[in-house]
Amino acid sequence: MKLKKFYVFLIQFFKELETKRHQVRKTYLENYRKYGRFLYTLSGFVSLFILIIEFGFFYPEEWKEFLKLTITYVVLFFLFYEFVSITFTSLPLFEYLLNHKIEIVIITLVFLEIVFEEDLTLFLKQYHLTSGDSALVFLSVTQILFLFSNLAHFFRLSHTYDTKKLNPSILFVFSFAAIIGFGILFLMFPKSTTGEVKFIDILFTTISATCVTGLSTINISNDFTFSGQLVILFLIQIGGLGLMTLTSFFSIFLAGKVSVKDTLLIKDLLSEETMGKAKLILKQITIQTFVIESIGAILLFFHIPDNINLSITQKIYYAIFHSISAFCNAGFSLFENGLQTEGFLETKGFLSVIMLLIVFGGLGFPVILQLKNRLIRWNDPSFRFSVSTKLVLFSSSILWILGFLSYFFLETNNSLAGLEIDNQIFHSLFYSVTTRTAGFNTLELTQMGIPITFVSLFLMWVGASPISTGGGIKTTTIALSFLNILNQIRGKERMEIQNRTVAPSSINRAGATIVLSLFVIFFAIFLLVLTEKIPFLDLCFEVVSAFGTVGLTRGVTVELSENGKLVICFVMFIGRVGILTLLVAFAKKAKHLSYKYPEEYVVVG
Repeated sequence: MKLKKFYVFLIQFFKELETKRHQVRKTYLENYRKYGRFLYTLSGFVSLFILIIEFGFFYPEEWKEFLKLTITYVVLFFLFYEFVSITFTSLPLFEYLLNHKIEIVIITLVFLEIVFEEDLTLFLKQYHLTSGDSALVFLSVTQILFLFSNLAHFFRLSHTYDTKKLNPSILFVFSFAAIIGFGILFLMFPKSTTGEVKFIDILFTTISATCVTGLSTINISNDFTFSGQLVILFLIQIGGLGLMTLTSFFSIFLAGKVSVKDTLLIKDLLSEETMGKAKLILKQITIQTFVIESIGAILLFFHIPDNINLSITQKIYYAIFHSISAFCNAGFSLFENGLQTEGFLETKGFLSVIMLLIVFGGLGFPVILQLKNRLIRWNDPSFRFSVSTKLVLFSSSILWILGFLSYFFLETNNSLAGLEIDNQIFHSLFYSVTTRTAGFNTLELTQMGIPITFVSLFLMWVGASPISTGGGIKTTTIALSFLNILNQIRGKERMEIQNRTVAPSSINRAGATIVLSLFVIFFAIFLLVLTEKIPFLDLCFEVVSAFGTVGLTRGVTVELSENGKLVICFVMFIGRVGILTLLVAFAKKAKHLSYKYPEEYVVVG
């Protein structure tokens, strides 16, 4: 009897508690939530401001305690705000947690950081990090997590674009321009450079990193501090994936549900036919990138030669940097002499991992996804590669073989002279892979003969594959153009590949891409001929390398005048976003007419 009364009492108690919760929730939503959101946004700006001060500027020692205290209150407010949001949510608890998973993860990480701060500090001291350095690490991690949380709230509470008003090409172009602007700002902070660096060199480095090119007028390992190198690393990562890819990923997969308009925009950005496939590819792009780069960093860490004296923390940092740089086909290196540093060739392990990362980055994310599915469904007879994947794999194989054989036979008496046969084969293979868009080099390119330089121009011009981290006109473009020529010779009206008819728009786009790319290259070479006193072949190599976002140079990048550097900057930007994409972004759309004029044959060729 008493147990029954107690049960009735509990039921009544929880009903009253839920009623009071709804009353308090109503009061909170009507009177206090707007202030909470304002303070939350303000805290985000404060957090960003402190992060900029910590990594960008020198400040008095007495400021440290104040900054640390400020960020402590900001973090506590963040935890309090999230607790209030969970308490007064109108959604079922599980649904709320599912839609706010990024905040839950961040709350957990911040909580663990606070609880285990002393243990982590002792761990970092083992690697010669002082208590001040440890505090900076915790401060930075907390602020970055806090900024990610603000990003999730931003996407959830505001609609950042309207597909009816904005062209995806405009978004793509301006996203790169915006990242370049922020990169220049951060690299100009006093803590980013070891000394005075000219603005033109900062501009050049920023564009080169964002466009994952790798050309540099200065030595990033000597002229930039750790903070500056981190900025470059973030620019490489964002440039390789694309800003719209990253922001769309956070919007769709981390910030809750997605609208039809958002999905349509992603479909257009990725040039996909269906919304479902575009969402799948977007998710796979982000996951594949971080998985491959993580595995690459681990392998590079264990293959750094012993003769390169680096501490454990330096090895970790160098491995991560070069893994991202290689997968994004950027070509930046922290080693003073790049991958020409003594010790790499003896082990070959480090360079082999670099090659694999370059290949995966240049194949394109849809191709990697289909290769993965092929391995999973190995015995499935219904599985088939798409036409695009077949073209990418076939044309890439042809180009790798062409580059390998050309370098091996043409450079025997030049840059390969004096090497053992196994090293000659390895260098030839590495050069064939890196020439496409990566930009790493193991031998001095100034020793190359003219024949292989000519072959290199073609390989750099073609570049990587669509929806990849590389540049160039793309492998499918050259493949479709070649097949179109064969069709013209044979008198076929339609292009058919593996029982599929290729859309005429794809063929037209391939032809336009080739013509426009040659126009940009020739125009840039003409401008450099006017401004530079450098051998013509070296100028051609520099322009094609910039357009293909390769980053290889015959040693003339540092010799360019300011006007010449600006020309190369323009070419790098065009090469990354695509000249056709740039023109589509700003061109006025043609009206679709319901009639057409009589056809007339025009003599060509």
